[in-house]
Amino acid sequence: MKETILITAATGNIGSELTALLAARPDVKEVRIGTRDPSANKAALLKDFNKNTVKLVKFDLEDNKSIAEAIKGVDSLCLITPLSNKMVESQEKVIREAKEQRVNYIVKVSVDVASPEAQEGPGAAHWAGEEMIRKSGIPATMLRPTIFMQHFLIVPGLYEKGDNTFYLPSGDGKMALLDCRDIALAAAALLTDSSKSDLFEKDYFMLTGPDTLTAEEIKQELSKLNKNKTFTHEPSEEAFIEHSNKTNSPVELKGVYEAGKNGAFANVATETFTKITGTSPRSFARFAWDHRYYFT
Repeated sequence: MKETILITAATGNIGSELTALLAARPDVKEVRIGTRDPSANKAALLKDFNKNTVKLVKFDLEDNKSIAEAIKGVDSLCLITPLSNKMVESQEKVIREAKEQRVNYIVKVSVDVASPEAQEGPGAAHWAGEEMIRKSGIPATMLRPTIFMQHFLIVPGLYEKGDNTFYLPSGDGKMALLDCRDIALAAAALLTDSSKSDLFEKDYFMLTGPDTLTAEEIKQELSKLNKNKTFTHEPSEEAFIEHSNKTNSPVELKGVYEAGKNGAFANVATETFTKITGTSPRSFARFAWDHRYYFT
């Protein structure tokens, strides 16, 4: 039976790619794009991925009625929750409504540091959301991705389009950077066949890139894109702070990259991803090639 699937935060990096994947599948009845502003240009563009199956719905975490209307009649749900100081409350609203309306299955995009030991920040907020889903009794899978390759596209303090320098204070730390498109690929595989969750023992799994790279190795990969342009890497924390302030970019991300310096993103975990998707996650070289317009 064809299913109706709701994607929350659907116009972001993960949600838009997931929309594209589900919109192309003939076995999906309806892809609901949950967004605060269904009239926005980006939402309209997602609708055009497949006008027959993609439906725009208002989904505002400050508007309980919109949440209820968006979930009404949904079979499966991909829960993507933007980071905010109301993140736990927002997840609670969605999960409570999903339970009331008897949603069959949830894929939650969590984070690799989600755990009962996390006391604050994203790890604690995502863990709270995972536990709410478990207590609801709704069958679910939690995806726990590591740091995104897309930081190079969306964090000006790290890198600006067309520049030949990036500012990454991760020292010699090796990082298994992950392409957001692979989060969407895993989510799509599960949402269209929830029985794939039986391929692994727990209700969650880690998502990483296929190998680890230091900042200097990232520099080498980017330099291969253009024979007339050699990238440089600025490793100092001071330079990152200065460039972040200059580009009005969040300085707080320095802590994330410093965690990479200390090995926070060094583990490679791809086995479960390959089981459910039948492919390997994208390498940084592939990411760089696909976004070469941005780096050259």
